Amino acid sequence: MENSDNFLTTKMNKPIYGITLFFILGIIIGRYLTLPFLPLYLGLIVLFVLTFVLYLKKKEKWTGYSLFLITLLIGIVYFYYVYYPHSSDHIAGYAPSQEKVTVIGEVVSRPQLKERRIRFILEAQKIITEGEEGQEKTTQGRIWVVSYFPLENYDYGDTIRLEGRLRLPEEAREKGAFDWPRYLSYQGIWVELAIGMVTVVKRGGGNPLIKWAHKSRDWMVRVIEHTLPEPHSFVLKGIMLGDKESLPPGVQESFLRTGTGHILVVSGLHVGLILLLLLILFRVLALPSRLAFFVAMPILGYYALLTGLRPPVIRATLMVIIGLTSLTIGRDTPLLAILSLTCLIILLLNPLALFSASFQLSFLAVAGIVYFTPYLEIKLKRLPSWLKRPLAISLSAQLFILPLLAFYFNRLPLIGVIVNLIVTPLITIVLALGLLSVTLGMVSLASAQWVAYSNWLTIRGLLKITDFLSFSESPALSNLVCPSFGSFPFWILLVYYPVLISLPYLFRKFNPEKQSL
Repeated sequence: MENSDNFLTTKMNKPIYGITLFFILGIIIGRYLTLPFLPLYLGLIVLFVLTFVLYLKKKEKWTGYSLFLITLLIGIVYFYYVYYPHSSDHIAGYAPSQEKVTVIGEVVSRPQLKERRIRFILEAQKIITEGEEGQEKTTQGRIWVVSYFPLENYDYGDTIRLEGRLRLPEEAREKGAFDWPRYLSYQGIWVELAIGMVTVVKRGGGNPLIKWAHKSRDWMVRVIEHTLPEPHSFVLKGIMLGDKESLPPGVQESFLRTGTGHILVVSGLHVGLILLLLLILFRVLALPSRLAFFVAMPILGYYALLTGLRPPVIRATLMVIIGLTSLTIGRDTPLLAILSLTCLIILLLNPLALFSASFQLSFLAVAGIVYFTPYLEIKLKRLPSWLKRPLAISLSAQLFILPLLAFYFNRLPLIGVIVNLIVTPLITIVLALGLLSVTLGMVSLASAQWVAYSNWLTIRGLLKITDFLSFSESPALSNLVCPSFGSFPFWILLVYYPVLISLPYLFRKFNPEKQSL
């Protein structure tokens, strides 16, 4: 057992694991079971009193169990509070509308142009209905807006006026198809609005840090597009900023079939690589370790803003901040405890994140690496050291995410273990050269161009490798290394993960002479 002074440890063995697990279970129960609110609320009050009594009587074991039950109920109640609209003036109460309505609100996501339509999220503030009873009313709630008239210039933070008919998101027509209404509801969106003209009421507004991040991102995109040709500029924008919308379908398919699609959506890998590059730079500049840590933290936080606060980036950034803080104050915190605390923080900020594929894949990949790598290193002990650990890490991550990839995307990229070993060093080079060229672009585009030439060669090699190993010219081989199917039964996940998690325990039990994990 680890030192009891660990800031995540009490006399109970790692309570952060139980707290996080029960909070997750509470959110899941809240999502899939409809329970009456009043009994839940009263149950919480009773448990709080019971826990206090048990604590006074120094019943530590039972106090711990009671705390876990409280965490479970808090998860259920918190999900109800965050997920469902509760206000009588919520915008969902006006949908679907038979007549046109006028909505005034603030743009809270960056408008994206796709297929000649502009899509964005609007935080509604006022609504004006037509007819004799038409009047301006205060409202709230988010609306998914699709505009067919992209001539007006508006952006994040602007207050705009829209006119159209509110509608409820359309349900999937086929069983097993993408559930669009549920996807929107996990973002707090229950209503859609298709409109033509957009009228800007007031410019400005929004979070200043996010607006600054948007401007920085636009400038980086301009430098990348000026210094690299297509599709290499598209790939670099995907790797650095998570912008994969402009990538040709063939390139996206190659990355997906080789299990390397995560490099185009800005994952924790990118945060780790940026941290590594920063620490190398700070070492060259001879900065003290603590100062280097404190300088790195806000830079990584800004990168999270720059890439749109995606769950994998938030997860990696929080893990780095917690880990660096632990090192700074001299605490030896287990990685699994850091991961659990990070998960709990994110779910406290947004419990709906639990149901996003990116959140699940990100945490499962890291959990697999932390939990399973030591076991695989023992099994792969005959391999040379330079290959054993990278292969164990890659295999651990893939074992934990492959079934989930099959469930969400109906494909199983079996070749991903090998391809990730090959492309990860290339991604490090691409990211490092991309950051250097963008930084030099602040001084001179000509100097940035010379660095971009080297990056062009690296990206070209990356594209060649992914295209070759996706076997796009041979459907038989392609289906062999990445089989596709219509649907993936959920029950397989329920069987697969308990078995996978139990393997190291069984290994220790039946091989007591082996090294303890």
